[in-house]
Amino acid sequence: MRFFNSIAALLLFFLSCQMANARVREADQKVVSGIVLLNSKTSPDPKGILNALKKDWKLNFDSANVADKTIVFTTSSATVMIAFLDYPVPPAEIRTAAGLSWLWRGANEEALKHQSQMVVSVIGTTAKVLDLYKIFTKVTACVLEHSESSGFYMSGQYLLLSRDFYISAARNMRDHQTIPLYCWVYFGMIAEKDVASGYTYGMQEFGCKEMEIAEAKLKVQEVHAVLYDAAMTILQYNLKLEDGKEFTTLEGQKLTPVLSKAAFQEGETFKFKF
Repeated sequence: MRFFNSIAALLLFFLSCQMANARVREADQKVVSGIVLLNSKTSPDPKGILNALKKDWKLNFDSANVADKTIVFTTSSATVMIAFLDYPVPPAEIRTAAGLSWLWRGANEEALKHQSQMVVSVIGTTAKVLDLYKIFTKVTACVLEHSESSGFYMSGQYLLLSRDFYISAARNMRDHQTIPLYCWVYFGMIAEKDVASGYTYGMQEFGCKEMEIAEAKLKVQEVHAVLYDAAMTILQYNLKLEDGKEFTTLEGQKLTPVLSKAAFQEGETFKFKF
């Protein structure tokens, strides 16, 4: 899945970022981008969004440029663009994502009702990717709160999440310094008769290869718990996995990652054997 319908917005975004962040070499740039699904053809009020970002979401920025259905502003560590597009995401993309979205059971029906979109993009350096994702989450939640919206779509991670779920996770991050992992990484689960498998999709965003558990004699919930615990540990401690080197997770579980050809996706992944 790709942001085929958002190319124009992203090109405009890159132009603005190049002016605002000329000192950042292109090779060091990181872009985080996703879509708020709007249930009408009306663009949300820019002033309301900007005021809420400062007051409710504690995002500090000096000024913002509002023009041609876009909002652009710069924080101390990133440049943010919010762009309104008066047409929906292609239904085929939404149907595919909805088929994978176990966290939003009504996604296939509710998400397909959207009529337009707000593309949220955040750019900064690869050295601060976790900070970029936190800023992105705050901005996205704010747009969801101040618009007639149904949910959030991030094609790169196969994520399709409901409005209420995303806002709740973002508020927990803001108020309790939690990591809203489900808003950043997709967890695929495969339940079979006597075994279960699972995989992550999105850990590459944080400099880690994806992780998999293949045909383990565990319940699918147990497979998910192991992958979630491992992913949270990696992000919490900026841990770099090494082939064959054991590590201890936040929950005290000892895991040994083995790098090999992926079972459920392309390239190589870290496997955990059970």
